[in-house]
Amino acid sequence: MLTLLSAATFAKDTRPNILVILSDDAGYSDLGTFGGEIDTPNLDALAKGGMRFSQFYSNARCSPTRASLLTGVDAAHVGFGGGVVGDWSRELPFSAHRGRIAYEQPLISELLADNGYQTMMVGKWHLGGSYIKNDPEKLAPLWHKTHTAMELTQEEMELDYLALPPQRGFQKSFVFLGAQGNLFYTPKDNHPYYESNEKADLVFSNTYNMHCYAKSPAEKRQYSACHGKSEKAFYATDGMSDRAVDMLKAASQKPEPFFMYAAFRAPHKPLQAPQELVEKYLERYQDLQLLVDERYKGLIASGLFPEEATSQSAKQLLSSMSDEKRDELRLIGAVHAAMMEKIDENVGKMINELKASGEYDNTLILYFSDNGAAAHTDGLFNVPYRGVKALLWEGGARTHAIASWPGVIPADRISDNVVWVGDILPTLLEITQTPFPDKFHGSTPRKPDGRSVFTTLKGEKQSPPEAIFFNDKGQQSVVYQGRWKLLIEPGWYLQTLAKPGIAHELYDLSSDPGESNNLAKSHPELVEKLVAMCERWKAENSIVDYSNIIELKPKDPY
Repeated sequence: MLTLLSAATFAKDTRPNILVILSDDAGYSDLGTFGGEIDTPNLDALAKGGMRFSQFYSNARCSPTRASLLTGVDAAHVGFGGGVVGDWSRELPFSAHRGRIAYEQPLISELLADNGYQTMMVGKWHLGGSYIKNDPEKLAPLWHKTHTAMELTQEEMELDYLALPPQRGFQKSFVFLGAQGNLFYTPKDNHPYYESNEKADLVFSNTYNMHCYAKSPAEKRQYSACHGKSEKAFYATDGMSDRAVDMLKAASQKPEPFFMYAAFRAPHKPLQAPQELVEKYLERYQDLQLLVDERYKGLIASGLFPEEATSQSAKQLLSSMSDEKRDELRLIGAVHAAMMEKIDENVGKMINELKASGEYDNTLILYFSDNGAAAHTDGLFNVPYRGVKALLWEGGARTHAIASWPGVIPADRISDNVVWVGDILPTLLEITQTPFPDKFHGSTPRKPDGRSVFTTLKGEKQSPPEAIFFNDKGQQSVVYQGRWKLLIEPGWYLQTLAKPGIAHELYDLSSDPGESNNLAKSHPELVEKLVAMCERWKAENSIVDYSNIIELKPKDPY
């Protein structure tokens, strides 16, 4: 009997491994398999062997997307409503805008760890938390300076600590806790990476010719010191991936399945990449109009964008752009593209490790971006969609996405089903046979707002959710029945604040995914209905009016 028990203990758990890969501020059409000109052979191959999503929605900004990804609930319920981000200095005294992941809501890492999975994370966290309890004398003055209308207590310091990855179910972690910082670090630089709860020892095994773009005086002070240098350095995209490969190698030697969350910091600002790659894309980007036109053609040819649809994206932007601005945008675009190619190269490293260990065929891989490309790209990389990160037009919220799982997900398939980032947690719970708890950390957690899309992954049709809501710094939007999209006060807050009245835009995404034809005036009853739905959602989610937030954080809109 003891022999049988021992054998059972070490038997291989055949549930699938899971690898979730997140890029940061990637454009919808950046990948070759999404019509782009950037060299992304590994992600293209992943798509060829799996499924691309034409209607995958993020939450249009870094931290809110990460919050819904890991919890399966609307971001406001865990402290990231209204476009709040997880930077320590930007936390707010409102539950929906706290800027720190709620301790009362389980993360997928915690649920899977409790159900026999090995859990690992590398990369960008950006969900709040700090080690202030380890050094309150040093950190408390900064806390008081940045945390308006809040009180620093022992409980607050403990909750900060409990918001960090090692305390939230990740058994192994190599992370950057904030939003942005240099991607290049040399041995003499102080760095912000943590391995579990300790300051990480970085590996400086590669020599880089560093291109570190900075435009504004503030950016130049923070991010341009590495520009033009050639020396041994840690480059975030390579360094985090090397740790991921090490973790995957170790995990594959154990009988338990594993969950890895790999969150790249690229191509988020600061724009930093190896010089050779930047030069490669500068040469390729001599004609920006050609770039845009070819992306359109590629998307249409692949079936990801309807040929008859129109668009208000970068196609119109370039026609009125000055030569000086074009040159600037070429350089920005070249560094962005170089950072994307580096992501692809490192995704390839992870896939190669899975294949070498024999785990690839039993691994579900999900790849997507946390939002569309950011404003410094002028929407160039979100073709064919309008808008950028943090704006609620499709270019900010709709992202490219890929899923691969040999033998389960059909190969070379495009799904037009509507999928939201909050659907990932309930999908993984179904696939891994993991229950959602009635009680968690002494509280009753919110049931997932997302739904399982395992049906979609298997290549079947799945009805859209009734509504997907978005809210970002005074803007509000809803996608209703997968077809109608209402935007309320779309655009940067200070711009909308300066205009009288409340702007409404209504689009029929089934025929107008490019959001070219505003139907608000011709469908007043539908607008009224969707406005009422948005108001109920804001009330349920405890969304605070943005005018109240900028009273506490006057510089926040900038």
